[in-house]
Formats: sequence, structure tokens, C-alpha cells
Amino acid sequence: MTLSCNQIIALAAEAAHSPGKITQGQQLLNSVLSDLAQIYDCAPARGQYVFNFDPSVTAPLPLPQTPASQFGSGPYFMPADYLRLSGSSGSVGAQRSFLWWLNGVPYPVIPSDLAEFDLQVQQGGLQSYVWLGATDMATPVDDRILLTTTGNVTFAGTTVSGLASTSRLIGGNALGISGQGIVPGTTIASVNAGAGTLTLSRAAILNLAGASLLMGYPPTIWIYPPPSSAQLAQIRYQRRMPPIVDFTRYPWFDCDGYLLKELQARYEDLNDDTRAATHHAEAKAMLTLWLGSKDDDQSHPKTVQLDRRRFGQNWRDLKTTKTVGWC
Repeated sequence: MTLSCNQIIALAAEAAHSPGKITQGQQLLNSVLSDLAQIYDCAPARGQYVFNFDPSVTAPLPLPQTPASQFGSGPYFMPADYLRLSGSSGSVGAQRSFLWWLNGVPYPVIPSDLAEFDLQVQQGGLQSYVWLGATDMATPVDDRILLTTTGNVTFAGTTVSGLASTSRLIGGNALGISGQGIVPGTTIASVNAGAGTLTLSRAAILNLAGASLLMGYPPTIWIYPPPSSAQLAQIRYQRRMPPIVDFTRYPWFDCDGYLLKELQARYEDLNDDTRAATHHAEAKAMLTLWLGSKDDDQSHPKTVQLDRRRFGQNWRDLKTTKTVGWC
């Protein structure tokens, strides 16, 4: 039977001989869940973002104006809860987590680092099939997450009401918003601080009172070559999960045994209990077993793929042209 957050906290507190430490337990449980989302590619924390390429896209302020932003390579704003391309989508992992379609035919985009993207030639008339993508987690500002709070979302509605806080929020689609009932890639169109409401750029997909929400500046992704048309694209990504606020609900991670043992160990860390190291090890062993069968991985064989940029025909073997140097 799946345990609620309150049940997990109560049982772990009792096992750790920490009666009454409910607030600490709530904070520790959110810390455990945050670590899981940050470190592991858990399928329950996977998101799907669908958007369109835009040949005319340019970098708005406060992003720097780069050669890439002059020719349509980006930036494209990711969901506010974006962490990384997902490796939990199957045996081929992140190499197939970024796709786009031309006349129904899918084309994968190869993940790369920003240094490799910066070396790509940016000139007018280069629009072609997109094959390279680079994520920039540092832009547009360092203070990425501005607020985590709760609010009431309505199915097919664009208004979030009953916000517990509107501190630091601004409208104008500058900030991204994610959380329960929010479509990935949604931004904050406007804010009414006096009424405790905000307007979403896209309609919500759930009716939920007291939904846990996360708001801030989204990371960006750049693509190359610049797209030739507004083609449909899809990214499967790992999410930064919003913290739990209503502890009568169930955690998004469904291995109760791990949560109980790890939360108990973290209680014991607070108490300088010598059992903590043993229980951390037991929790890690349980998590290892869970990861071995996550996302139905045991039902299909694994595939090892070679990076198309390093194996096969190498662009470094091409002769230098008269107008552009490739070395």
C-alpha cells in the first residue's frame, strides 16, 4: 500500500526516536525527493516539452546578443523545471530525447556542450536540417528559482488563484512556471499581487486546489544549423520537482521502503545517532534494486550507441573550402 507523506514522516520519526519533529521531517522528505530528481533519471520525474522551431528567433534582453542569435539558432526557452535531457526514455537514452519532425519523419538532435556549439559557423542562408543542440543552464540570470508556493489551478483555465505568495513575480512572459497541472513551457503572462492571482500563457490540465508550483527564469537551448521552417520539436527531460506542501498527498516517488529508510537515516543524522550510516547504506541498496527495474527497463534489451560526431565519416576529413575554414 502506498503511504502518504504524513505517514512516511510519522513512521520514520518513530523509527529514529524523534517524536514531535514533524517540521524537520517535512523538510527532510522534500530534501530526499529533491536529491532523487537531481541525481537520478527517474521516470516519474520525466517531462515532455513540445514546441516549434522559429527561424526568426533572436535573443531578448537580458540574454547576450551572440552570432547564433542573429541567424535563428536560438535561444529557445525550456520549461522552468528543466534539469537535463532524459536518459530514462528507454535503452537509447538521451541521444533520442530531442527530436523534430519533417513531413512526419523524425530527426534526432545530438546533445553537445556549449563550447562545441560556439565553434559552428553562423552565416546568413545556413538554414538546414537541425542536428545539434546545446543547453545553457546559466542564462539568463544566476538566481534561477524565484519562488515556490501553492495556488489553485483549474482545468482548461489560465488563471491561478489563491496564491500563498506573489513575491518577486513579474508578468510579460519573462518567467516560467511549472508544477502540478501546469503544461511544460508555460510562462507567467501577468500577475495581480493584490488579488493573489496570475495568468498563465497556456491553460492548465488539472483541477487542483493548493497545487505545488515553482517559478523562475527558464534555462535555454540552442540548435544548429538554424531551422529553415517552423517544424514541430519534442524534448523529453528530467524535471526539477516542486516541493511538497500538502503532506496529506502521496510523494511522486513510489518506493515507500526507500523513503522510509532514507528519511529515518536523515533524522538520525540530526540526532547524531550511530545507526545513521547503516540505514543510509540500506536505503542505497534498496534504491539500487528499484533503479534496476525502473520504467520497465527489464522488458527490452539495452543498446550501446556510438556518437555520430566521433564515429563514421568525420567532418575534420573534409577539405577546407575557399570561403570557410573547417579546422
